[in-house]
Amino acid sequence: MYSGESFWRNGLAHTSVHNTVIVDHQDQMKMVSRFIWMNWAKGKVLRHGDQIWQGEHDGYRRLNDPVNHKRTVISLGEDRWLIVDHLDGKQVHHYSLHWLLSDLPYEEQENVILLSVGALKYKMQVGVVQGQSTFSILRGDENSTRGWRSRYYGQKEPALSVTLETDQPRVCLWTYFGLETDNIDVMGETLNVSSGDWNAQFNLNELMK
Repeated sequence: MYSGESFWRNGLAHTSVHNTVIVDHQDQMKMVSRFIWMNWAKGKVLRHGDQIWQGEHDGYRRLNDPVNHKRTVISLGEDRWLIVDHLDGKQVHHYSLHWLLSDLPYEEQENVILLSVGALKYKMQVGVVQGQSTFSILRGDENSTRGWRSRYYGQKEPALSVTLETDQPRVCLWTYFGLETDNIDVMGETLNVSSGDWNAQFNLNELMK
């Protein structure tokens, strides 16, 4: 809402409530009024195939220490997806990987959320290749815009906000969407996905090239 009170004035227009990585708590572009954004970010598609998409944007290259954000999306078939985010700076930055999910019953495990859809449970798991990180889930926070979504102007409803936060100069963050029974094993830069007699292996840093 353009006329909302306090943090609800254009609150759901900001980068922090979208499915992306936020750098240093800043928007990808600079809001200067209710209707005007400056420093418009430019995006570029790097790869576009049947099972892989890769792109980048320069929204955080305006920082004093510029940061480039590259995202790779890989389809593994049967509702399984791997998303890898590479962000590259020279100084330490605060990186926050954020996903906004439907307001469904869920279970929380270490860096994992299991969503119940009828009799099925879908898994979302997140991680960082190196360094320490903090994982959190929040639904409909009354004191901020976190954990809310809006499908229509002037309307809001609770959602599940999932974040993984870390502080370092360069970072490789990964997200896996699949089924509860899928197993994720990470050894250094190598991520292995397996389910029954099916498996796939990826070098996460190689995806940056």
